[in-house]
Amino acid sequence: MEQLRRLDRSATKKGAAVSVAVGVTGTLLLGVGMCCTMVWMGMWFIPGIVIGVAGIGGIAAAYPLYARITRKERERLAPQILKLTEELSGNLTH
Repeated sequence: MEQLRRLDRSATKKGAAVSVAVGVTGTLLLGVGMCCTMVWMGMWFIPGIVIGVAGIGGIAAAYPLYARITRKERERLAPQILKLTEELSGNLTH
């Protein structure tokens, strides 16, 4: 059972790391864009809007990215999980 838990955790770990990195980067970009538009203004107003929209895109992409990576990892690990499940169910019937 511990191996099954470990495999399930490893399936979500990569997706979580990537999505957190993308989300944090997007948040920082949004913050820089806000600074450009509200603090520095002038010639930085339009680039600030573009940077902010890129940050919003990164934030919005974080969860779908997590879901996609996790699904791919679970598909990759499915044969191992099925094998362990069969071994466990075989041990329980005997």
